[in-house]
Amino acid sequence: MFFQVQAFGRVERDPELVVTKDGTSFTEFSLAVSKKRCVEDITVWLFCYAWGGHAETIKRSVTKGSMLFVQGDFTPHQYTTENGKQGLSLEVNVEKFSFADESKPQEYCQQ
Repeated sequence: MFFQVQAFGRVERDPELVVTKDGTSFTEFSLAVSKKRCVEDITVWLFCYAWGGHAETIKRSVTKGSMLFVQGDFTPHQYTTENGKQGLSLEVNVEKFSFADESKPQEYCQQ
């Protein structure tokens, strides 16, 4: 089974660049995707991972608060918040992304 997600959201922390023992670089960052549903605001957390050239571009160009569009395959994770509500987060393997801030060049990146 194969699922993809496309999402537009706000980066919640600065991306961190990691280099594995075999020299592969990747970055991880969280993206908050918010939507109003009826009278309730819903936020879905995407925990994003980008690899190679994407990782380096994101680390260099993206900071906390940036608006970003991402596309890639995902794995869902359910959790319970401190106040007992059910939550959902998605772990996304970023295949494509683009900058959504006016301050950044409009770039669409894919491997």
